[in-house]
Amino acid sequence: MIGRANQPRDLVWSLADFRSPDNAMKFFDVFKNSFMIYSSSVEKLYCEYSSQLTGPVGRQRMVVLPDFNQFESIFSRIDSEAVSETSIFIYPRLEQGKTRLILSGHSKAAGTLEKLPLKAGLKALKMGYFDQSPIIPALMLGDLREFPEKRLPYLRLHSVDSNRLPNLSGFERSDIAKGAWAKLAAFM
Repeated sequence: MIGRANQPRDLVWSLADFRSPDNAMKFFDVFKNSFMIYSSSVEKLYCEYSSQLTGPVGRQRMVVLPDFNQFESIFSRIDSEAVSETSIFIYPRLEQGKTRLILSGHSKAAGTLEKLPLKAGLKALKMGYFDQSPIIPALMLGDLREFPEKRLPYLRLHSVDSNRLPNLSGFERSDIAKGAWAKLAAFM
């Protein structure tokens, strides 16, 4: 589904239900170009993009704008069957007067909910601590959310399973994984 100016509609994220769309946008900007963005309507992963807040108050939207000049950072033929939700969330938490980023998820080995500082959480995620195998993290429509009782935004991660991409070569599948984690190096 393509919207205005050939923009896939799943790259236009509604913030109408957010109490603080500006906070959500600022939070997303912390991770801009760090997580790949998946568009199921065009079956692509975008590594380079910008975002913009648009629309009138009460009907605001965040538009993810892929950088089409960086064609080497766009992965095509990513079937939606290869992308799934995870139990992994990233959110801000106030600790001793400072805002810290936390990664939480269910540990498969221990069967418990783990809350780790973002740096340690990403390392654990990369090693497969949460899903017993390394995942390739990505974001898509609906992953930017807001806690109902607070004005704090959070992200829910999706994972790309490269083994479920038979139309891609082994090199392409490996490139997606390497690219995803290289983008997150600044947080690790």
